[in-house]
Amino acid sequence: MIDMKKTLYLITFLIAIPCLGFAQQVITGRVVAQKTNEPLPGVNIVIQETMTGTVTDRNGEFSLEIDPAVNNIIVVSFVGFSSKTIDLSEMNDLENLNIVLQEKMIGLEEVVISGQGDNISKRRLSTEVTSVDGQSLKEIPSIRLDQLLQSKLPNVQLRLASGQPGTASIIRSRGPVSAFVNSAPIIYIDGIRLDNTNTPIALGLVTSGLPHQGATTSAIPDIPVENIEKVEFINGGAAATLFGSDAANGVLQIITKKGGARESQLFFETQMGVETPTNEFLHFDRTGDLLFQNGFVQKYGLGANGGNNNFGYSFSGSVFQSDGVRIHDQNQNRRYDLMMGLSAKVKEGIEYEGAFGYVNNRFNRVRNGNAGGYTGLWFTEGARSAFTGPGFNNDLDELTDEEFEEMNDYVSEAERLQNFESAINRIFTSQTLRFFPIPSLSIKATAGLDIRLQDETGIVTNEYLNHTRAASPGEETTTEGSISNFTRNFIGLTLELTGRHRFEMQDFSFITTFGGQIFRTDDEQIASLGTNLVEGAFVIGTGDNLNAANTLSEQVYFELANYGAYLVENIGFKNKYFLEFGFRIDGNSAFGDQVGSQFFPKAGFAYLMSEEPFFENRWISTLKLRGNIGYAGNLPSPFGWEKTVAFGTYGGNQTATLDQPGNPDLGAERTRTIEVGTDIGLLKDRITLSAVYYDALTTDAIFAVPPLPSSGFTTPIEANIGEIKNNGFEFRTNIQIIDRPDASLSFTAAYNTLNNEVQDAGGSAPFPINGFSQRTIQTMVEEGESIGFLRGNRGTFNAEGVMVETTPQQNLGQTLPESFGSFGVNAYYKGFSFFTRAEFQTGAYAHSFERQFRYFYGASQEGIPDAEIAENERRNWINFTDQFIEKTDFLKFRSIGVSYDFDPNMINIKQVTVGFTVTNPLNFVSSSFDPEATQIGGRQRQQGATTGGIAYGVQSAPRQWMGNIRIRF
Repeated sequence: MIDMKKTLYLITFLIAIPCLGFAQQVITGRVVAQKTNEPLPGVNIVIQETMTGTVTDRNGEFSLEIDPAVNNIIVVSFVGFSSKTIDLSEMNDLENLNIVLQEKMIGLEEVVISGQGDNISKRRLSTEVTSVDGQSLKEIPSIRLDQLLQSKLPNVQLRLASGQPGTASIIRSRGPVSAFVNSAPIIYIDGIRLDNTNTPIALGLVTSGLPHQGATTSAIPDIPVENIEKVEFINGGAAATLFGSDAANGVLQIITKKGGARESQLFFETQMGVETPTNEFLHFDRTGDLLFQNGFVQKYGLGANGGNNNFGYSFSGSVFQSDGVRIHDQNQNRRYDLMMGLSAKVKEGIEYEGAFGYVNNRFNRVRNGNAGGYTGLWFTEGARSAFTGPGFNNDLDELTDEEFEEMNDYVSEAERLQNFESAINRIFTSQTLRFFPIPSLSIKATAGLDIRLQDETGIVTNEYLNHTRAASPGEETTTEGSISNFTRNFIGLTLELTGRHRFEMQDFSFITTFGGQIFRTDDEQIASLGTNLVEGAFVIGTGDNLNAANTLSEQVYFELANYGAYLVENIGFKNKYFLEFGFRIDGNSAFGDQVGSQFFPKAGFAYLMSEEPFFENRWISTLKLRGNIGYAGNLPSPFGWEKTVAFGTYGGNQTATLDQPGNPDLGAERTRTIEVGTDIGLLKDRITLSAVYYDALTTDAIFAVPPLPSSGFTTPIEANIGEIKNNGFEFRTNIQIIDRPDASLSFTAAYNTLNNEVQDAGGSAPFPINGFSQRTIQTMVEEGESIGFLRGNRGTFNAEGVMVETTPQQNLGQTLPESFGSFGVNAYYKGFSFFTRAEFQTGAYAHSFERQFRYFYGASQEGIPDAEIAENERRNWINFTDQFIEKTDFLKFRSIGVSYDFDPNMINIKQVTVGFTVTNPLNFVSSSFDPEATQIGGRQRQQGATTGGIAYGVQSAPRQWMGNIRIRF
């Protein structure tokens, strides 16, 4: 007998099956970040009513089965981004959803690497880590990392001290903590230390008469910039403790892309435009006509990204070519960049990441500053033209057309005949294996190399000397030509082993990081000089084939090895109270044999008050309080602690003299930093504010102490005898004015103050770090003053305007700013994007030697009273150097750009971006010269304190007008 009830159930079920199939629908789409338009993997997409759902894959894509008639609301959320609720009934196409998430401004859930040895959420940190994503670095077409980061690091000044290619820049955060070491941070790429000219450039083309004042070749401009995923920066003190003995200036960490998208992507981009000289700082209008040109700039890039859950790859390469802005293409620059990243899941519990990079950078430069004889900007802006070559009227703007044509012919030939070339090859690799023995423990092993090979050649021909009258005046020479070569071979090795253990117990969480690091650098520098040169030769030659009658060579070698171990514990309670403490111990070959290991501790706290139950404030959405204390160091010179003998020749025989006294107690400089700060988010983090007060004290600062005359030694002793203080405030804000899926408008700003003082020089006498003689102008280090202050003669004038007294060696102003900062605007509307970036500073001073020379040579009055000239003519020109000191407040717009993203609806082309960018478009300054185009200091090289402060024959960074097209396949 048939059971009628069961039969009815069966019929109902069979009828319902097609109905159910009809009711269900699969939605698909892609989630991207609004700021970068990059896909976001791991995003949660859940049905609001059931809270069930899925996550995006590595390409940011997802699919989810829903019943749109019942459950038509989904919630999209991702750490570090604002959640978004979407009503599917309002969507026209449920199979191609494009969901754009806005990054939270405070970004407490953002994962960073720097400062803790491995990945950790910002929420747990007592220190600040500034992150810059790789997409924003592509806003401007520069190939220089320092220029790409200008105005993007809110508490850092990055100043291009010269417009010539490959030159050193001034990078400074929280003031110079050392009078001995430059203020640039140490730089890592994927965990490998990069050469940042951390060892001194002891030799160079300066031996051939080429003055690299303001144009020193630096290791920063040829750092690979392709394939960057993001850059992180941390200040000294507690943030940099784990980096040890030379991290007091902070750490810049570059993380490259490793691929892993489900669907392979290919892109091609091209940038073309014009590079124009920044001539508004020139005194004479005709200087620009004589020395500068408009140059063509082009860059082509190709890249790919792809893989799956077990393997990923990313590749990017570019070719850059610039004619430069000096006539005869004397600043031309050609560069090739290649970068590749790989990631793989070797087996369960073992993961691999690797990066490989190559940079070939070639460029030309011309004479800078005061080279003697002919130097372009000294000849024109310094009014030296009256005394160089055949002699000219040095008031260029008063020249007749015939006189100008004669000068133009002379200058054109003098510029054409200069021949100073540089070639740099840089090879980099980083290899990382990550092990997971148990779920709570990860072990990361990293090994890598940074190899930098630098060759510079300067050829001074007899033809050049005869044309510029740099040989004996009135006589032609056939014997005074020369070739000088400089070679620097640098190899850096980094080995690091890091462990990370995570443990949770009820409301407590513990993250323990421990590890050890070894890095070693070998730096060989060779300079050779050949004089009495055969005309037309471009090599010195060897043996019987010498092209130079006289040869001279020098060679130096620096070796540095560091062995460090570190431990840091980060303890959380209820995910809102955090304590961290740790230390690093370093041993280094530069430490004296009586020093032993150096110990650098740290401690800090973080408190998320806004997550307390009692904290219910509709205006304040996030409130984090934090503070820390920590130590980091700066290293002494390699071999600086050892006693040495100098060898020379006398009468054709070898001689020996006492040289360096040595110091067995020589150790690292120690910078203790205390900071307290707060991060505040208002109106659901639409407005964010950050405020920090820091106090940094460097003890054991290294100063050079002259040896006792009776000792027989001649070289000063490096000794840890000084004390330097830096303190100030750091403020920054981000205001999200408009935040909609199809439109956004945001404003960012930063303001920093700085107070720097040498509190104790340990009895050491004041010493210069830049400048010329005591009679003219120098930047100095002296107890009670800021590092790099200007010292020169101060003149006293009577009521009639006549100088009646001069007081020598006076403080004429500090070169460090009292305040500096930046601001920017980002706007987006339906594929259109606009951005602008700007920087400013106040309270610093600089000296214009060009103004002083124009006065001395009679080309201009330069603000000196008529009565003084009538009474003393121009004989007092160096007795009132203070009259040529100017305040260097400035507001400079670093870049302005627009772009548009669109889908061309073409087979295999997913997106096309077209844009236009202007670099260095606007400058507003208080000085008559470019306040950033100054000699860098640091004994005319990257090593040593760098403050700038003397404007003399250094050209400004050029202005670029660039269009670009980027196609993603």
